[in-house]
Amino acid sequence: MCRAWWIRASVLIVALMAALGLACHDCEAHVGEGEAWGTCDTSIRANEEIQVKIPMRLALHLTETSWTLDLAAPPLGDRETGEGCFLVPKNFTGGPEDLLEMVAQGELTPVDSYPAIVDHDGDGKISDDEKGTLVCFNKKVLQKFCNNWEEGTNYGCEFDLKVNVVRPAPFEGSYGRMFFYDEVTLPPVGEVQVNPYVEIVAGQNDDGDPIEMLKVRGARFPGWLDDYITEGFWFDGSEEPGEYQFNVVFMLTAI
Repeated sequence: MCRAWWIRASVLIVALMAALGLACHDCEAHVGEGEAWGTCDTSIRANEEIQVKIPMRLALHLTETSWTLDLAAPPLGDRETGEGCFLVPKNFTGGPEDLLEMVAQGELTPVDSYPAIVDHDGDGKISDDEKGTLVCFNKKVLQKFCNNWEEGTNYGCEFDLKVNVVRPAPFEGSYGRMFFYDEVTLPPVGEVQVNPYVEIVAGQNDDGDPIEMLKVRGARFPGWLDDYITEGFWFDGSEEPGEYQFNVVFMLTAI
């Protein structure tokens, strides 16, 4: 009985407060020209709207834009970095990809002469494994950024290589075997096609046409991706003397 009386009394008090305008309630601030203000007895709120616009962007950062290889004084190879020039034994039967693996393992002999010859055991004689062909490597980092993707689409990005060779005239021979190896950092998701090894062949793909090295669809890059690029030249003696200019373009495209 006493409990029911207390509940009825509480309801009457609340009703009376409401009739007198004393009930607790929220107040919303007045909105003016870019501002909000107001006062209230119990609580007050001011609203803010934030808009963020993110554009579609592509970006590249190449850590080296030029280098010169002069076979009159080839740079001595460095086993630790894998850069410079190395002797390829006369009886070697592999290809450029094998040489990339051998230089990574420190298995090639550094040399600074063309043609490649060195008395690396110091016995005063030249054996067959102390003369041969010459391979030279140069390394750099290319960083890529691409956010071209939208939910429910197959958008993405493509990374291409273009090489245009300016030859001395007349030219009928070879400038050696030029090749690229891209140790690419792949995005964790998406449809990925990768072609990490490219060889440039005189008269075939050295005229500036794009060569696809990476294509990603259905995903964006997770920030900047690092590509560790090795450029190589392999000379076997069949190359034609002269000065050659290799114009290299690394190109990232939204697809």
